[in-house]
Amino acid sequence: MTAVPELRECMVESNVLSDAGISTLSAIFDPVTIRNHLRHALPNEYGTMEHLKFQILKHHPGSRCTFEMVVQTANGWGRVIGKVYAVDRPDVYRTMQEIQRAGFGSQDEFSIPGPLAYLPGLRLLLQEKVQGPRAKQIFLDGNEQDRMKAAVRCARWLGKFHAVGPRSGEVLEPGGLLPSIAIWSRSIAKLGYPLADMAERLSRRMEEDAAKATAMARCAGHGSFNCNQIIVAKDKTIVFDWDSYDVADPCRDVARFLVALQRLAFKYLGSIHALDGIAEVFLKTYQTLSPFEVAGNLAWYRSLACLKLSFYEANRPVCTFRDGIEVLLSEGMRALENEEMRR
Repeated sequence: MTAVPELRECMVESNVLSDAGISTLSAIFDPVTIRNHLRHALPNEYGTMEHLKFQILKHHPGSRCTFEMVVQTANGWGRVIGKVYAVDRPDVYRTMQEIQRAGFGSQDEFSIPGPLAYLPGLRLLLQEKVQGPRAKQIFLDGNEQDRMKAAVRCARWLGKFHAVGPRSGEVLEPGGLLPSIAIWSRSIAKLGYPLADMAERLSRRMEEDAAKATAMARCAGHGSFNCNQIIVAKDKTIVFDWDSYDVADPCRDVARFLVALQRLAFKYLGSIHALDGIAEVFLKTYQTLSPFEVAGNLAWYRSLACLKLSFYEANRPVCTFRDGIEVLLSEGMRALENEEMRR
C-alpha cells in the first residue's frame, strides 16, 4: 500500500463517460458498481473498501481507456491500473500470466506489471501499478550516461523476452500487413502534397519488397515496443501495454523501438538524429544478447514502423506534426534504398 494519493474521488472527464463505443465505461466509473465488482474479484485486497478515486491516463475513443484507481481499505491506500476495452479481451490477461510464468514476474529484474484480475462483465483488466521513470523521460532529460544505461536495459529486456517469452496470439507475416499498409497510406494522403506522394511511393515499395521480408525466425512479440512503455526502475525493467502481443519476426519489435526513438528525437529534440547514439547502443546490445539475427529484415520493418507512426500522427484530431511525418516517410524510404544497395 502507498501513501495517501492526490486524486479526487470519482473525478472523471465527462467526454470519457459518454464514449458509446466502450459500453461499460459508465458502470466502471459508478462507485457502487465498481466497488461490488472489486470486492468480488479481489476480496482479500478490497473486501474492506472505504474510498475509491479515479484518474484517466489514456483514452482511445471507441477502443479502450486506461485509468488509475486509488483505493482505500482498512490497510491503507493502494493503486491499481485499470484498462477497459470496447470488446472482450480476456486473452490479454491470460497472456500476461503466461509471460510472468516465463520469467517476467513482479520480482524479476526483467518483468511486466502483475495481472490482478479480468472482469468479463465490465471488459476490465486490472493490473499492478508500477512505480518508476519511463525510458522516454530518461532519453529526453537524462545525461548521456543515464541514457546509455537505459538503452542497454531496454535491449536486455527485449533480448530475454524474444528468447524465452511465450509464443501466443496471431502470427504476423509481412504479406498479411499489405491491407493495413494500403489503409495507412491512403489516410496519410488526405494531408495532401507532398505527404500523399511520399506515402504512396513508400507503401508501393514496401508491397514490392514484402516477399523478401519473410521471417527466418519467429518469437514472442510485444507489438508496439517503445520507450514510452518501458519503466526503468532502480533494480528492474518493466514493460507494459500488452494489447498487441503476437508472434512475429524479432525485427518488428527492434525496428519499432528504433523508429519511435527517432520520432521522439525529432518531436522534442529538434532532429531525427539526436538520439542516434542511444539507438546504436540499443541495437548493439540486443544483437549481442539475442539468439536471433535481425539484420536481414530490419530495413523493411523500420519502413513499416515509419509508415504506421506517420499514420498515427496523421489521424490525431488535429495534426500538428506534418514536418515529422515527412521526415518519417523519408526515413522509411531511405532504409529500403540503403538495404537494396547493401544487397
